[in-house]
Amino acid sequence: MEQGREVLEIQRPFRLREMLNPSLILDEALILVSQMGIRRFSVSELAQRLGVVKSALYHHFPGGKWDIIKALFEREEEKVLSSMEASARKETTTRESLIALAKAQIEAVMELGRLYRVREDIADELEGFLVSRRRAFLQRERALIASILEQGVKKGEIKEVNVDLLSLALQGALHNLSRAYALRGEGLPLEEISELMEILFQGIGVTEIH
Repeated sequence: MEQGREVLEIQRPFRLREMLNPSLILDEALILVSQMGIRRFSVSELAQRLGVVKSALYHHFPGGKWDIIKALFEREEEKVLSSMEASARKETTTRESLIALAKAQIEAVMELGRLYRVREDIADELEGFLVSRRRAFLQRERALIASILEQGVKKGEIKEVNVDLLSLALQGALHNLSRAYALRGEGLPLEEISELMEILFQGIGVTEIH
């Protein structure tokens, strides 16, 4: 039995090497970054967790640590954007589209916190990295919010407003809300999302005249 266990331990790295691909590497990197933070994350630790030599990781990510970090956040942010866009498209009114978008955005951040137990100091570090390096992501997210608002104006559901300014304000509110609830590990703040949209539409919603 002991001999069989030894064989299994010897074979495991070889099987992992054969299965190794960028997605598998990033899955494990996400766990490590969430647990250790970006500064302490290392290619050596990642290779050890995957049961491979470091050169196997450099084959997929020649730039090493920062190539992995960049690819990791690009993948995770793309997931958030896709989820937000898909959720918003299912709704017919501007208000419901914005609520669906907000739920998807907050749920994604909260799920990360639940799965990997993101501590506040690590969350701050990750957020700082996103703010400094992911301007393109934030612009795409803001453009998605703006497109929903523009459709609302065209459909006569909201007033003529400065869409760019309103998108920026709403984006900031959603990010603060999602981060606060992710750190607390509480359930999806449906009441707060609805209240936020109610406040928003008190200012921009078109009042029907009877």
